[in-house]
Amino acid sequence: MQVIKTLPLKHLLIFCVAAALPLLLMSLLFNFPLASGGKYFPGTSQLLLGDIIHSAFLAAASGILPLMPLLFSIKHKMFRLVPKIIFAVSGFVCAWFAHAIAGTTGMLFYVVLVFITYGGGTLLIFDWLSSVTRTFLTLLRWSVALFIYVTLQLHLNLEVDIAHWKQTTAAVEFGALYFYILTVLEVVLYPPLTWYLEYRLQGEQRYSLALDGFGQTRG
Repeated sequence: MQVIKTLPLKHLLIFCVAAALPLLLMSLLFNFPLASGGKYFPGTSQLLLGDIIHSAFLAAASGILPLMPLLFSIKHKMFRLVPKIIFAVSGFVCAWFAHAIAGTTGMLFYVVLVFITYGGGTLLIFDWLSSVTRTFLTLLRWSVALFIYVTLQLHLNLEVDIAHWKQTTAAVEFGALYFYILTVLEVVLYPPLTWYLEYRLQGEQRYSLALDGFGQTRG
């Protein structure tokens, strides 16, 4: 039986904080004009923030597709690169569609937002997490991000077509709320959930090994 590797608590928390920091920075980027009376952070503009909001929806809706090959564990050394190759190809295809929908700037934001929406720094330790944990957390982030996005659209009375409001001040308020909520979830929800899933699996594995050992002893 394959031993489940687990990270020490301090290492797990470091990666979880790393996952939350980009989302926090994105939230501050949208909060800046709200707190400064309409002045945008140097280098940003209403147009840029609108493009980010558009790309955020594309990332939340389709970002799970290129990540799906990474959810599976392959034991055979010869085939371990296959998921990464599929990930690279599918990521390129999704980025190309993002370019067709939102342009070059939107495509670049799409790539960045897929990374930070689906765990950021925790993606770097995917190989340390069990396939069950990876799959559960990825599907959870996907469903939660979409739910929050649509809920905020309804709450702020925004049209379904993002193009109709992404260049308005409503996009700034939307982005501030959206990225702030995702930041809180990355800090409050996902670290303990990751910890629970990994150590529950470890406990089940130890129990299974004990039963196997007991069976062999009796045999």
